[in-house]
Amino acid sequence: MENTVIKHVKGLSPDATRYQKKMHYKYGGIVKILRYIEYDKKHGVKNDDIIAILEKLRSDTSYEEIRGNEGFLDRLKEIESSFVNSPATKIVTK
Repeated sequence: MENTVIKHVKGLSPDATRYQKKMHYKYGGIVKILRYIEYDKKHGVKNDDIIAILEKLRSDTSYEEIRGNEGFLDRLKEIESSFVNSPATKIVTK
């Protein structure tokens, strides 16, 4: 689950290939990421674990390089807002 969050927060590289852009478009949106997190929650991940990972991304020195990416904070806040506000988040999709 941590890798999923890191992949989303990291964003797409400016020199990404066409294939990477296509895969990011297909699997990298916030709705898909939240869906992956919901799946992980069904299999034992707690909201506290998710919040701990988000705090770790925000403050741990090992993720300093990721924090330098453009749009990092915006993408992190998207994920935080969906889990901090409601403890039992249910994602509704079409």
